[in-house]
Amino acid sequence: MNYKICEIFDSIQGEGSWMGTPASFIRFAGCNLRCSWCDTKDSWDSENVQELRIEEIMSQINFPTVIITGGEPTLYDLEELILAIRNKFSQKQTVRIAIETNGTNKIPWDIDWIVCSPKPDADYQILCNPNELKYVVDDDFSVDVIPDRFIGKIPIWLQPNSEDLEKSMEKSYNLVMKHDFLRLGIQLHKIYHIK
Repeated sequence: MNYKICEIFDSIQGEGSWMGTPASFIRFAGCNLRCSWCDTKDSWDSENVQELRIEEIMSQINFPTVIITGGEPTLYDLEELILAIRNKFSQKQTVRIAIETNGTNKIPWDIDWIVCSPKPDADYQILCNPNELKYVVDDDFSVDVIPDRFIGKIPIWLQPNSEDLEKSMEKSYNLVMKHDFLRLGIQLHKIYHIK
């Protein structure tokens, strides 16, 4: 099976509960949403995309912590890739696989951690069972978009919108101070000026 991949790289996880953890990242091409403030718009189309076999992907994976991201990776059948990741490291180290998704699709695979970043301006329900939620805060964001079933049960991060950072940071901070079920998020990789 071939996968459309934008990039594979090693870095730290810059956001959420695994922040600061060294990992290998696999960024898939294609997305079923088009958010105006998306910071990976280059993953939307097929330009600069490689079609890679599992063996080619695995040759570039160096850490037993792997972040599958996009675009929207749930547009692909990831079962064989996930098995290959687990088999590569299973004898030596504990393997941890996370997926970053917009939540529009179910996740039937053996994933250790699901990060869902819902898009409030899109008309859909969250179909996966996330371990954490991450909302980008812009002028229109309201806590009313957060489904009640997640409040108080999983971490819910507010991520300032980088297009109007100062204003978005202030709004995020004020919301967290009013609602104790929220967490204030950052993008650590941007502070460190790394990928």
